[in-house]
Amino acid sequence: MRIPYLPERILLTGSTGTVGRLIAPELAGFRAPMRLLARRGPMPGAPAPPPDAELRVGDLERPASLRGVADGCDVVVHAAERTGFVRFDRERQRRINVDGTASLLREAQSAGVKVFVLMGYTGTVQERSERDLEVDEETPPEGAYESEYVRWKTEAEALVLEANGAGGMRTLVVSPGVLVAPGAETILGGLIALYVAGELPYRILDDVWLAVSDGRDLGRFVAAAIGRGHGGRRYFATSDGLRLGDLYGRLAEQTGIAPPRRRLPDLLVEELGLLSPVLPPHSFLRQLVLPRELVLHLRRLAPLRNPKTLSDLGVAPTPLATTLGDVIRSRETLAREGTVG
Repeated sequence: MRIPYLPERILLTGSTGTVGRLIAPELAGFRAPMRLLARRGPMPGAPAPPPDAELRVGDLERPASLRGVADGCDVVVHAAERTGFVRFDRERQRRINVDGTASLLREAQSAGVKVFVLMGYTGTVQERSERDLEVDEETPPEGAYESEYVRWKTEAEALVLEANGAGGMRTLVVSPGVLVAPGAETILGGLIALYVAGELPYRILDDVWLAVSDGRDLGRFVAAAIGRGHGGRRYFATSDGLRLGDLYGRLAEQTGIAPPRRRLPDLLVEELGLLSPVLPPHSFLRQLVLPRELVLHLRRLAPLRNPKTLSDLGVAPTPLATTLGDVIRSRETLAREGTVG
């Protein structure tokens, strides 16, 4: 049996983002010194970094600011990105997600890094013209994308996988599915919150396929990828895949709340998405309206399997029923305490 790799010093980018905050505690479990890359210094109210972590300021848009950031590190976990499904600031998104990843790869190679893990697209991109054909970790992308954001994340993944073996560095991609976890602000978590509160007036996108990830599993998948993952591979950090319409049924079973009888046609959901850029950030309608580009992307997702991930990494994902139950209970607790609307 192969001996798991144990890091000596870890560089983590994006530690203040949703994904970075979820994986940092598990990386700290290696008991190796950690270096955190941030675009600016500590912000008031930001989550506390792991104990004894070193903070380095650097900007993925400015390669010169990354000089030496990986020196002394043997593992890099790259979780920094610029997300978004509305058509603002597209060039900056490309510079950060693609050019920034390329710059970080160069720094890692010159520093003699042994393992480079990229956190792939959150949603596990597998757009397909044949939407009912299953895909897995070895299914190549078709190359046509509804979203520029997804295209650039896929380009970043290709850069990382193509660098495998260069200078002895092992490169991998760990792609979360649609994230949901107690206490984490995610799109799916917001949908569940509306359902639990009885404030979801319509069913939407019943036929969309979701590959769900419990956010608390991400760190375990990343740690296992560092220790046992094979270079040049994508790993899907997901549990069960199901259609969104089936998720409503699961929520009904666990809450006793019947799903909405009325359903918005997909075309109407798509057109409503044109409003998302102009809606106030905290408006009620904003919770129901998804950006049009995201709707188009979701409608092209295919059902997903991850047998290579489970066999290579030996990680058992949290069952979906457990994830949903924990999120439901957390939302009910917050509602009782009056901390959510």
